[in-house]
Amino acid sequence: MSGLGPEDVARLRKDFPILEQTVHGKPLVYLDNAATSQKPRSVIDAVAGHYERDNANIHRAVHALAQRSTAAYENARVKVARFLGAPEEREIVFTRGTTEAVNLVAFSRGAEIAGPGDEILVTEMEHHSNIVPWQLLAQLLAHHLFRPTTKLIFSASSSSSSSSSSSSSSRYLGSLTLR
Repeated sequence: MSGLGPEDVARLRKDFPILEQTVHGKPLVYLDNAATSQKPRSVIDAVAGHYERDNANIHRAVHALAQRSTAAYENARVKVARFLGAPEEREIVFTRGTTEAVNLVAFSRGAEIAGPGDEILVTEMEHHSNIVPWQLLAQLLAHHLFRPTTKLIFSASSSSSSSSSSSSSSRYLGSLTLR
């Protein structure tokens, strides 16, 4: 995979109006995307257009604004499903943010697949909002929450050049990447 050149970065920055400003005499660089992601012009325009023309609750009324809002919402679900390669649109669930999504996964899918004696693995690098739901689930299910620091528990490949390997009786529950 090739990296982006300076001209690519400049073109991408132009999509984000907030990046046109300078802070401390330098172009703004925003890296706190876990808290708030900056929006490109197309998103800002779409949100403003919704509030100006179609603002209404979805799935709750039959008037014109609600019908248009619901259609736009469901069309977004179709586009996201297509983009992600989801087999069905109903597999796409929108949440208000990452914290709500992590809680939803922990207390639905996590509770469904975890069994007696299983370990719930998180790293010390995780944000607090990605640790607490798993701690609560572990307490709820009386499981052990294990926080590895430098120890690799599961390996995706057995083609390691390391001569030291150990076997584990742990059952692989799957992996979740939540950002």
